[in-house]
Amino acid sequence: MIKRIEEKILLEPAQIPSSDDRLEVIGVFNPGAIRFGSEICLLVRVAERARESRPGFFSSPRKVRCGKKWEIEIDWFPASTDTRDMRSFDTGGGRSRLAFISHLRLVKLDKTGFNITMIDEMPTFFPEEEYEEFGVEDPRITDIDGKFFITYVACSRKLGICTALAETHDFRQYVRRGIIFPMENKDVVLLPERICGDYLAYHRPGGSYKFDYLSMQTARSSDLLHWGRHSHLLAPRPGFWDEFKLGGGCVPLRTEQGWLEIYHGVRMEEPDDPVGIYCAGAALFDLNDPGRLIGRSREPVLMPENACEKNGFVPNVIFPTACIPDIEQGYLLMFCGAADEQAEVIKVSLEEILAAIEAL
Repeated sequence: MIKRIEEKILLEPAQIPSSDDRLEVIGVFNPGAIRFGSEICLLVRVAERARESRPGFFSSPRKVRCGKKWEIEIDWFPASTDTRDMRSFDTGGGRSRLAFISHLRLVKLDKTGFNITMIDEMPTFFPEEEYEEFGVEDPRITDIDGKFFITYVACSRKLGICTALAETHDFRQYVRRGIIFPMENKDVVLLPERICGDYLAYHRPGGSYKFDYLSMQTARSSDLLHWGRHSHLLAPRPGFWDEFKLGGGCVPLRTEQGWLEIYHGVRMEEPDDPVGIYCAGAALFDLNDPGRLIGRSREPVLMPENACEKNGFVPNVIFPTACIPDIEQGYLLMFCGAADEQAEVIKVSLEEILAAIEAL
């Protein structure tokens, strides 16, 4: 692991007011982050569950349209016997539901990235479309030619777990562009510049047929909406900390050595472990061919070691979702989710990260 020069828990559930009196905030985590003028803007995932509890039942909130408005409906299901994975539960017939619903909340930081200057009182980006019925999650923000593009996970019964795109110029008004990667696909990050005239994305498909462990792929597009020319990018490694699955973490960062991708990887402690241990690693890709891997860290650059990362809604999780240069040259601010409950910022040395990457 690399040294944490400075770190701070930025957000906890108690700091965020709920969007509905019937819901309680259980997590504020996995923030997308980007510099905007003299500030840093975060779009933070806020997870909420029903305040009410009913013995022998699970609750699952969802958005429903009532006339011209969207409202929260809370469904109740008989509790299943397997409750090890606190994120979802089985409803029978091979179907499942989330135990919460998520929205995005705007939080502003000063230029250092360690001090909050503003938190939106109400949800900034709320589920509105049918494909967002169960919520919007895990945003990543990319500045391309002066526009801010946001990839985020959208969940619903009809379209499953997919990735959608939105854009903004001021973090107040948002334009939805719709689904860009259908189910089951998440952890999509966009490169901040075109490559040979094309936009390029790193994404992580999933699904019920496991021919291999979940890996990252690349895709290209001429308009950010229609994606193709998929190719393999990065795979789990047997016997390593990322042996079970991995996925994109932060928006790739251009360095002199190549495109730096901070990604997450998962290792299972036990064969029947439903979640595993989430760590952060680093990979380097060719500047002119971002689909070509040129180096990779053997060990995690960050792993759960603080109490906020080891204990929480989902224990043993550090989940990187944004990495931006510090105001001092040579340092990075890594914004992460901690145990699916809190958001933190960690200052690290770019030189140390690059030194941890072993050339192929």
